[in-house]
Amino acid sequence: MGDLWFCLLAFMGIMYVILDGFDLGAGAIHFVGVRSEAERRLVLRAIGHVWDGDEVWVIAAGGTLYFAFPALYAASFSGFYLPLMIVLWLLMLRGIAIEFRSHVDSPAWTPVWDVVFSVSSLLLVVFPQRHPPAPAHQPVQL
Repeated sequence: MGDLWFCLLAFMGIMYVILDGFDLGAGAIHFVGVRSEAERRLVLRAIGHVWDGDEVWVIAAGGTLYFAFPALYAASFSGFYLPLMIVLWLLMLRGIAIEFRSHVDSPAWTPVWDVVFSVSSLLLVVFPQRHPPAPAHQPVQL
């Protein structure tokens, strides 16, 4: 049964990486590579209908990890607590920036949401690969 849960967990991780890679790339070029407001709206329209669905794979994988492998969940989430919290905040900032940019039509706030969307997308690409886990205080029996 553990093999089945592991395959399901691996499938969820692969789906997130494949599907959210498009969204992260769109966010990375949103502020730097796109010049006009019409092009920025086009980039957001390209990911607008799928970006929130892609984040579901991360939540489902976390829930599956919690129920199928509780010791692994406890060890990984306690060791990676700060990096995981930063990743969750960056994911929330991306969603907030996408939603607020389309709902708050203000010349003062639109550039702010563009920067938040681009910076959070770029940091989501770079940050998880740069921070090792915190040292464990005691060994965990798996």
